Amino acid sequence: MAEMIAFGEPEFFATSQIRDYCNNARQILRPMAYELEVASEELRASLRFVKTVDPKMLGLDRIVRAKLVADHLKNAGEALVVAQTSITKTYLSFRKHYVVELDKAGYTPPKGRDFDFKG
Repeated sequence: MAEMIAFGEPEFFATSQIRDYCNNARQILRPMAYELEVASEELRASLRFVKTVDPKMLGLDRIVRAKLVADHLKNAGEALVVAQTSITKTYLSFRKHYVVELDKAGYTPPKGRDFDFKG
């Protein structure tokens, strides 16, 4: 059976390897989360047109059942968003908790743009 390593090889022997692994994971999960959100809405829209089981409910059962089913896909998409957040926190936590070792190694984080609060 062929192995698929979607996020890259999990070799954590350098700061750049940890950062790259986390970035790869986030970049792969982001479109998947969006895809599940869209699929959830499409499923809900499709199931709303299924014939009602109980005519006395005036079609409300179609809406409720469609929501109950489609919400599972929505929850899966939201779980991927939580996973992306945790992956980001992993790298930030590494930088926070290993600052002494990073300073000793002479690591300087890449300089980003400063946030302009006045603009």
